[in-house]
Amino acid sequence: MLTQHAGVSQPAVSKHLGVLKLAGLVHDRRAGRETHYSAQPQGLAPLIDWMSLYGAFWRERFDRLETLLDRMDQ
Repeated sequence: MLTQHAGVSQPAVSKHLGVLKLAGLVHDRRAGRETHYSAQPQGLAPLIDWMSLYGAFWRERFDRLETLLDRMDQ
């Protein structure tokens, strides 16, 4: 059981899993009294897209900062 290994209460785990489900990061399947969860990595696609866009932006900014700092050291 997930709650035995999480180090937090069952309601806290349920709340976190609910948020992950709303975000499309996990899928749940009921089996009697149990709920089985599986990861949905495709739910990370919007985050990956956003990071690649801003990653290029910040790489350019850090390159400019490095150039400026190098010139200041001379």
